[in-house]
Amino acid sequence: MGPERDDEDPHWGHGSAPKVRLVGRIDVLVDGRPASLVAQRHDLVLTVRHWRTLLTIRRCSRSMIQPLRAFLARSDIRLFVRIRWLGRVEVHPNPSFLIRMVLPVE
Repeated sequence: MGPERDDEDPHWGHGSAPKVRLVGRIDVLVDGRPASLVAQRHDLVLTVRHWRTLLTIRRCSRSMIQPLRAFLARSDIRLFVRIRWLGRVEVHPNPSFLIRMVLPVE
């Protein structure tokens, strides 16, 4: 690939700066309940049907929360949660009051 690659990339320049674009979808079961993680450019959207799924994720992955926050902050990626009755809510980097009540802070 030549210099034309840098022309179309928002992180133009030479050197070893990572050039990553998120795209894709992962469908999973969390404690028997369906969930999906959709990546679009600099956004990750976790879609769940029931709020209990979020509580299960929180309970099971406490050790992953801090490393995930660090990764998202370094990569400048925003994380959203979508629940049918609540809509799309930002979790990282600017969580709403409701999300701060549910998720552990720092």
